[in-house]
Amino acid sequence: MLFLCRTEDVPENGMKQIEAETGHKLLVLHSAEGYHVYDAMCPHQEVPLCEGLYDGSVLTCHEHLWQWKVGTGEAVGLAECPLQPYPASVQDGEIYVHVDCGEASASRTGT
Repeated sequence: MLFLCRTEDVPENGMKQIEAETGHKLLVLHSAEGYHVYDAMCPHQEVPLCEGLYDGSVLTCHEHLWQWKVGTGEAVGLAECPLQPYPASVQDGEIYVHVDCGEASASRTGT
């Protein structure tokens, strides 16, 4: 279990990009269902998803308008593939991601 950030760092119906110690970028999104963690780059053309639009349930890449359901990472609309999810949990106001060793190692400082 790796620390990503504090819950207060991610606004309600908002998002925050976190850079892991390995350089892997993760995107933390806050929805009515809780916190969700995905790869931070669009699987289409490596565009930072933190620059996209997020309405609390659907994330839209600003470059080519690919969209995903935040609760599942499922592709909707024009998107041709899902987002890569990472299981996350919240403990004492801190968001953790559950990944295999070496897959991602989150920094406590974030981005």
